[in-house]
Amino acid sequence: MVHQLSELITSGDFFAMGQSVQFKAATPDKVLDELLNYLITNTYSKLPYLKVRQADPQAEIKAVLSSDDLTQHTLALNGAEGNVLAVKEMRDYLHLAASQNRVLLSDVVDRFSGIPWGWKPEWETVLIITRLFMAGEIKLMLEGSDLDPASAADPLTKSARFRQVSILKRKTADASSLKRARELYKDLFQKMGREEEDSLVADFRARLTEWQAELKSYAHTAATPHHPGKADIDAALSRINQQLSTRDSFAFIEALLAAKEEWLDAADDINDLVTFYKTQITAWRKLLEGLRTFADNVEALNKVPQAAAALNDLALIRDNPKPFDQVNRIEPLLATVATINEQLAQDKREKALLSIDGKIAEVQAKLNTAGASSDLSNKALRALQDLKTRIASQASIAQILYLHEQGGDAMDDAVSLIESAVAKLPHQVAMPGDTAKPVQTGQPNVPAPVAKTTRVIRAADFSAKTYLETEADVEAYVAKLKAELLAAIRAGQLARLQ
Repeated sequence: MVHQLSELITSGDFFAMGQSVQFKAATPDKVLDELLNYLITNTYSKLPYLKVRQADPQAEIKAVLSSDDLTQHTLALNGAEGNVLAVKEMRDYLHLAASQNRVLLSDVVDRFSGIPWGWKPEWETVLIITRLFMAGEIKLMLEGSDLDPASAADPLTKSARFRQVSILKRKTADASSLKRARELYKDLFQKMGREEEDSLVADFRARLTEWQAELKSYAHTAATPHHPGKADIDAALSRINQQLSTRDSFAFIEALLAAKEEWLDAADDINDLVTFYKTQITAWRKLLEGLRTFADNVEALNKVPQAAAALNDLALIRDNPKPFDQVNRIEPLLATVATINEQLAQDKREKALLSIDGKIAEVQAKLNTAGASSDLSNKALRALQDLKTRIASQASIAQILYLHEQGGDAMDDAVSLIESAVAKLPHQVAMPGDTAKPVQTGQPNVPAPVAKTTRVIRAADFSAKTYLETEADVEAYVAKLKAELLAAIRAGQLARLQ
């Protein structure tokens, strides 16, 4: 065979591909090279379409997939490095083969590695597919699911997985659909989206992702009691997640337009929620805090018509699932209730403080009579003075009344403390009611006064009835109370009514 080929080459005649080929007389090696070049050129006529080859096409595939600049991908297909003729060849083939049916990547690689293309290594073919995919001209699917750029890297760079990847020519939206989608974008986001399909979809994705992030940041607060919007946030996030999960741009636009009215309603809800949690939340927190503060005085406030009406309006706003247009009413309503609340609390405070001052004066008189030391005076007066301080800063009527009532017990404790201290002094003789000033220690022949003990008499304890209905009831009650009072006085005690 070699001898025959040598004879043909030497004679200058050769029949290849059905044609007679003439070679000039030359050495066999040189003619063989020319013959091989001729065979390759005429057999793989479309091999020259790959004008630019990558040193590391697999690395280039990964680089193309990692770039999200749609414009750059489109330009790359038309540039010198994009092998324009090869791209056109692939595009024309897929336009016919993949428009209606899916084509396996392995079949495409096998096709273009054969005659008349001879595109080898196989990664050059896969790189063209990758660029068409990133330019948005085709869809790639893996076992029935759409691939995105991140998930496509592995199957596109491992030849063993080529049979798992299928290619489908992507549908594109018509001009009318694009126009309606741009109008919807303007209605949702108050500005026009870009005209080209993939760019418009990218604009939608960017703004929907912004909404998604904002709503997620409010979800925790909205889930706490008396904060609006949880149901709307959950519904909006579900709608956004479903839309963003649609990878194909044609299907993305179709889904948007099919649910146009729902998206417009959702946009109103989302804008209300964003405004509320960005700019109105401070007023809302004042509302909740105000209602908590007024809760202690609600009974007294409800007796004042103006305060009752304002409290009712505040409660209605708090319980409204969509209170957004009512938030501007919060501060005036709070101011109305706060003014009346302060007036009511001030009246109670003044009465309570006067009562505590009276008790302090009584204790002070006993301290003076007993000639108490400064240490005993401080101990005896501390509880009453603390009550006075607490009442002065208190806005809760219920708490003011409670502290007021504690004044009696504090005074009893103070009197008991004084009496206990006096009882520990050396025995002194004094008549009941003696108010002579004490003498200094070291003067034993001069008697010092003895402070009287105190008996607390609770007036309510002397009637078995809650209401006195007859004169006989009154006389019986007064007689019992009088007897108790006289018994205390006759025993040399001070009687304190409670």
